[in-house]
Amino acid sequence: MPLSFFKSSPRPSQGTSWEQASAVVFVGLFLAFPLSLALTSVLMAVFLVLWVLGGQWRGAMSSVRANPVALAALALWAVIVLGVLWTPAPWDDVQLHLSKYSKLLFVVALMTVAVGADTYRRALLGFVVAMMFILVSTWLNVWMVLPWSKTQVPGWGLSHHVVGDYITQNVMMALFTLLALFRAKSARAPAASAAWFAVAAMAAVSITHLSDGRTGYLLLFSVLVYFVAVSFRGKALWLSTIAALLVISLAYASSSLMRERVAKAVDEISRIEDDKYTSIGNRLYLYDITPDMIAEKPLLGHGTGAYHTEICRYVDTPPGCHGWINWHPHNQFLFFAADHGLLGLLVYLTMLASMAWVAYRTPDREAGVLLGGLTVLLIVNGMINSPLWSARESHLFFLMMGLWVPRALSALRPVVGSRGQGGPA
Repeated sequence: MPLSFFKSSPRPSQGTSWEQASAVVFVGLFLAFPLSLALTSVLMAVFLVLWVLGGQWRGAMSSVRANPVALAALALWAVIVLGVLWTPAPWDDVQLHLSKYSKLLFVVALMTVAVGADTYRRALLGFVVAMMFILVSTWLNVWMVLPWSKTQVPGWGLSHHVVGDYITQNVMMALFTLLALFRAKSARAPAASAAWFAVAAMAAVSITHLSDGRTGYLLLFSVLVYFVAVSFRGKALWLSTIAALLVISLAYASSSLMRERVAKAVDEISRIEDDKYTSIGNRLYLYDITPDMIAEKPLLGHGTGAYHTEICRYVDTPPGCHGWINWHPHNQFLFFAADHGLLGLLVYLTMLASMAWVAYRTPDREAGVLLGGLTVLLIVNGMINSPLWSARESHLFFLMMGLWVPRALSALRPVVGSRGQGGPA
C-alpha cells in the first residue's frame, strides 16, 4: 500500500468546497464592514474557521515569505505579545490590546487564503455597494429621517452620518472618493467616467458640506493631493493642481460647516494653555506629555497596554487622568512608541513602508493607486487619531490591506505570489 494513502490531504471536491465557502465569506466581509461591526466580527470568526478547517494555513508560510506587508504585520504582533512580559498594566488592559491588535493576524490569514481574481473583484464591488448605500443615505438625510441613520434631523447645513460616528464615516468616504476618482479617470466609456465623477463629487461634498468632521476635511485633502500627484505629469499636473486648489477653495467658501469647524479649530488652538478639554486642546496636550512617557523607556517601551495607566503619571492638569487622556493619545505612532518603544515604532513604520513599496512597484494600476492611497490615509489619520485601535477604522485599514496587498503582489510576482486559482489579475 503506498505511503500517500496515509496522508491527510483533502479530496479535491472537499478542497473546492472550502475554497468556495471562504470566497463567499471573503466577499461578505467587504459588504459588511462599512455597515455593521457586529456582522463583520461574526464573518471574521467564520472566515478563520474556514481558513483552519480548509487547510489554508498549510500554504500560508510560502505566501507570507513573499509578502513584506504580512511579514511586518507578524513582526508587529510579535512585539505586542512580547510587551506582555514587562508591562505593569492590569490584565484587562493587556487583554484589550491583544484583542484589538489580533487583527494583525487576521489580515495575514486574509492575505493567504486561496481565492481567485473574481473573488477580489466581487469583494471590491461589495465595498462599493456598501459605500453607495451610506452615501445615498447621507444625502437623503438632508430631506428625510431614515430609521437606519445615526443622525435623525434633516436639513442642509447640518452634520449627517449613517454609521458609527462622523469621523469613521468620513475616513471610509475619503477612501471611497479616491476609488471613484480613479474609476472616473480610467473608465473608457464617457458615460461611465461621468457617473464615477458624479459619485466622487457627491462623496466629497458629503464630507465637506454634510459633516462636522475636521478629520474628514484633512483626509479628503490628503487623498486629493495624492490622486493628483500619481495621476498626472507635466503640464497636466500643474493644471490639475490648480483645479484641485480651486475646488478646495470653492468647498470652503460654500460650506458653512467647514468654515465654522475651521474657525473653532483656530479658537481651540489659541486657548490651548487655558482649556485642554477641547478636541484640539486634548490632542496637543497629549502630544506634549506622551513623548515624556516614551523618553522614560525609549527602546522597548512600557509594555502592552501600559499607556492607559502610565500616562497618568505625566498629567499635570486638574482634575486628573480621565478617559479623554488615558484611552489613547490620538496618535498611532506615539501610541506604539509609548507601549513598545522605538522597536515597536520602527516595526510599524516598516509595515507602512512595505505597503508603499508594494503600491509603487506593482504593475496593477488600480491596486497600486488604491493601496498607496490607503497608506496615505493610514499615515495622515495616524497623526491625529489611533486608527488601528478604533474598531471601525481598523476594519477599514486591515481589510483593505488584505484586499489590495495580495492583488498588487500577484501582479508584481505572478509566479511567487500566485495562490489558489492563480491570484487576482
